[in-house]
Amino acid sequence: MRDVTDHRTVAQDTIAARVLDALLREDVRGCVSQAALHDDGPASASGHAGPWLAVSHLGDGVLWMPVQAASFMQDWRSAGWPILHGADGAWRALDAIEGVLAVFASGVAGDGAALFGAFADECRLAAEHRVLADAERGRWFAQPPEQPDDWAASLLHYDRLASFHDHPLYPTARAKLGFDADNLAAYGPEHQRPFALRWLALPRALVHGSGHPPPAAPWPAFADVGLDPSLAASHALMPVHPFVWDGELQAMLDGAGLAHSAIRAPRAFLTVLPTLSVRTVVLCDAPQWHVKVPLTIRTLGAKNIRTIKPSTIADGHSVQTLLGTIVADEPALAGRVLLTDERHGVHADGRNFLGYILRRYPSEALHGADVVPVAALAAPAPEGGLVAQQLARRWFGGDLSALFGAYLDLTLELHLTLWLRYGVALESNQQNSVLVFDRAQGRPRLRLLLKDNDAARIHVAWLAGRRPDLARHVASLHDARIAVDDELPLAQMFTTITLQLNIAAPVESLAPALELPPAALYRQVRDRVEAHLARLAADGEDTALARRVLLDDERLYLKRLLVAATLAGKSETGAADVNKFYGHSAPNFLRQP
Repeated sequence: MRDVTDHRTVAQDTIAARVLDALLREDVRGCVSQAALHDDGPASASGHAGPWLAVSHLGDGVLWMPVQAASFMQDWRSAGWPILHGADGAWRALDAIEGVLAVFASGVAGDGAALFGAFADECRLAAEHRVLADAERGRWFAQPPEQPDDWAASLLHYDRLASFHDHPLYPTARAKLGFDADNLAAYGPEHQRPFALRWLALPRALVHGSGHPPPAAPWPAFADVGLDPSLAASHALMPVHPFVWDGELQAMLDGAGLAHSAIRAPRAFLTVLPTLSVRTVVLCDAPQWHVKVPLTIRTLGAKNIRTIKPSTIADGHSVQTLLGTIVADEPALAGRVLLTDERHGVHADGRNFLGYILRRYPSEALHGADVVPVAALAAPAPEGGLVAQQLARRWFGGDLSALFGAYLDLTLELHLTLWLRYGVALESNQQNSVLVFDRAQGRPRLRLLLKDNDAARIHVAWLAGRRPDLARHVASLHDARIAVDDELPLAQMFTTITLQLNIAAPVESLAPALELPPAALYRQVRDRVEAHLARLAADGEDTALARRVLLDDERLYLKRLLVAATLAGKSETGAADVNKFYGHSAPNFLRQP
């Protein structure tokens, strides 16, 4: 019996279970599709009376994995340990994820085996960071609970709660690759400690974008950061995250040929707090302003470095502007969907590691509201239960079902309208979709706030054919991957982001809280999808593909993010974007039996 009494072992076991499920879900190296299913394990196996997968094509020997039937996102989930490997009855019991990954790496050509080894390191780091996060949550929850007193404090509060709750699908999202324990405490949203931004002065000829911050933003003058005020005539100030400042900045400046033209300001300025995204920070003295700055860590995969591509600065603003016009034109959405203002952003001569996006929240529209990222709904609350239950008590008279229904209708109304009427699909994941709870005319009101939409998929020809006036907003996109020429990428984006992450993942947590089987909530989701599709069809929209991929097909698309972002090179996957590499193997939880 393995010892599971200490926090580290519990964390290792939790991460290992998530990784095993992800390997099966994404069919890594054909571990499901090319395996043989057996009712029992090898004769010497013990501890699992049930089905086993025998995987015989991963180098020498056979890998025996105990599994259990599943329905959410995959047919088979891991049934835990022991996992056996060997041949001819000589079985070796594997009881750690590193050993399993070593078998998966067997026979991989080129540098592929090293990717599995690096992922084993990522698993270890995820377990370490989980131990630290659990300890910090325990410390925080032991304090007397405090109710945030304004919308900005509310957003920080629920961001922090969300930061303790693991990503629904990516197994090692807990790991912030590049942060050690001290960095995590200083800059992670789990600890939410204040720190000050550092500043570089760069020649104006190198600074490109939408100009300087607007006068309302509390941006520093040169004297504030300890530099000669006369530099303002020739230079511009660029914020730098202190982790980058103390780490890789000098090497990156040297490599970019900027070491002699960039001037390091001697004083830090602007105290900030980290948000759920880590690289986006809140200005403490003006919390309606958030600043997104490059950060040289990786999350959600070894290839997902958290810098800022210059293209995202203009593209994010273009998409937000498009959304603002659409929402204003749609009576069912006007007043129910809010947007951040992201028009101000700058990059330094096209460098991913020097730049920023200044994001302004609509503070007047948020007065008196609870502002909650979708990522927080299923997170544990300090008072016990889930955040969604706490919000239901506060805003819906304790009726969690009513809260879920309001959220479901608003989410489907927005995203199905965008897709089927305008040819737009948003990567508005659980972090970038923010719920706004308040009251209007004495009744509970739920609105949706969208931010950071620089990775949408837009059927530009479709949009131009329907609304040429809107197409001008996205006529000059910098990232060619945003514009698509058929409807399938829209369906894939809606399925993997809106349906699976923003609706189905909460369903899996809210159903037990409602003392219902998930299937009961999925029937509600199907009914509401059908109703919205019927409404759009009555308005003349073509809903055929949406009905097929969402309601009729046996399988749903799913992201193979672990493969694309960590375990395989682009030459193997062919993915132009590691965040949009899809399989078509998830059981369709909306399909009627």
